[in-house]
Amino acid sequence: MHFWVYLCFFLLLFVIHQQYRAILDLKNELSHDPLTGLKIMRHFERKCLDVMDRVERKRETSATSAQEEHIPRRKRHVRHSIAFVDLDGLQWTNNHADYGYFVGDRVLVALANILNRWKRQDDLIVRRSKGGDEFLIFLAGSTKEESERLLLENRRRFEKVIEDRFPGLAGNVSFSFGVREVTIRQSEDEIAEAIESASKVMHRFKKERKMDRRVSSLNGEES
Repeated sequence: MHFWVYLCFFLLLFVIHQQYRAILDLKNELSHDPLTGLKIMRHFERKCLDVMDRVERKRETSATSAQEEHIPRRKRHVRHSIAFVDLDGLQWTNNHADYGYFVGDRVLVALANILNRWKRQDDLIVRRSKGGDEFLIFLAGSTKEESERLLLENRRRFEKVIEDRFPGLAGNVSFSFGVREVTIRQSEDEIAEAIESASKVMHRFKKERKMDRRVSSLNGEES
């Protein structure tokens, strides 16, 4: 009798465990992009604010030096940045007879890996939407200039990967970005405005880079 009671009990635990795993898998599937493994944009603004608060608390806890004690508290706040990144040349790759969507997906994964590899501990990186070629990055404790420098380094790394793995795409595939600085004590709406502003900067730089490539191409034809 006891044997069957224990057996039923363990079977019930097994079923509950399997259901729990299924719920976790579904939750992970909904919150992560299956292609790149990055999180998708769910409450990104709120998560940025959470990280800003956490970084600020850590800094206040560690700010015990005499040099910082006489500095007004409002001037001790860490500056952060939000970057809007857009892959250049994905549509061209997808529509090219020699490459197509399979290579396009590999290019997307390569960019996600580069961005994620150089992400610091408190940084956030998400794919803006499933099927899209845009990424959002929250760079904790980085000024606009520092963030732009890091992204330029990542762009060089990405272009080198493209040149090594897909030589025919070299010069046609890269990424554009725009950066906006944010500070503590902001709202989700203000973070959303910073994202929109970074997007506009990115689009302006993308147009400028397209014009530069066209000029270079024309000069090459003339020579």
